[in-house]
Amino acid sequence: MSEITSDVVRHVANLARIDLQDEKKTQEFTEELDEILNYAKQLEDVQLSDTEPMFHALDLTNVMREDEAKTPLTQDEALSNSKSTEDGQFKVPKML
Repeated sequence: MSEITSDVVRHVANLARIDLQDEKKTQEFTEELDEILNYAKQLEDVQLSDTEPMFHALDLTNVMREDEAKTPLTQDEALSNSKSTEDGQFKVPKML
């Protein structure tokens, strides 16, 4: 028996501010959401007591490169691609 009813779908659509006037669409969403919940119930039956938790599906360690100290950009280099600068800073329009 379906746990999701058309009334529940309409209520959730109203909370999400979705205009769901079409009865055919309401019925489609009802069936789709019911299938999703039934699938989630199947996952509850999976035995995981002997499974160790994992943080990633692949056995990866640190995939980032080593930090290397480099000479930073000078102020002129940093500002060189800017359309507009003033007193050694980026000049942007006022935002209020």
